[in-house]
Amino acid sequence: MDNLTKPLSKVGRGEAKSVTPVEVEKPRPLAVKRREREKADADKIQKILADQLDGYSVECGRSLLYKIEIETSGRLSYDAAGAPMRGQHAFQTDLLITKGPTPLVAIELKSGTFSSHDVITYSAKAARHKKIYPYLRYGFVVVGLNALGRRFVTHNEGFDFAMAVPDRNSLPTDLVALVQRQIASSERLIELLQPGSINVRSYEQNVAIDLQGSTPPIQG
Repeated sequence: MDNLTKPLSKVGRGEAKSVTPVEVEKPRPLAVKRREREKADADKIQKILADQLDGYSVECGRSLLYKIEIETSGRLSYDAAGAPMRGQHAFQTDLLITKGPTPLVAIELKSGTFSSHDVITYSAKAARHKKIYPYLRYGFVVVGLNALGRRFVTHNEGFDFAMAVPDRNSLPTDLVALVQRQIASSERLIELLQPGSINVRSYEQNVAIDLQGSTPPIQG
């Protein structure tokens, strides 16, 4: 047997060293990185809100109903004894603040940036949830962004509030106060929706806009 027909490890004077292939880690898609950032931001916000909101529960990933049907048997499609589940006439929320069994404030969360499609999609989702829970306040929060811009105002239909948070350090001061106001609004709506007659003399919804560099926020 000559050198040409010998196994590679026996060719020449010395044995050829085996080469272990090096696995090169493939870069993760941007969508995966963005979801990981959003999950980390949601966990951070959950901890901050849970620490500041005594008497309320703050959860990540809880689902809310977007539709209730009356089946041919006359029964409702939702059994109130169980929690709503994603895929069963329920959408998942990024963050949900509740008091007992009652959802008060829901938040859709984005990290770094957002698109017109995000606003259109999640705004429609918010509107569907609010048809089932008419007292629910629904918000859109972007962490790592200085301002929302006209894009949000143009395409929003279902959100009650929104905020751009420049960084995580701003969360305790900026977002907590906003959520507390929304909880108060939700609880006022619940009082208004209680059974029995009510005497409402006036009803008003205010619009508060905090423009960059403007103090205090513009209200109208």
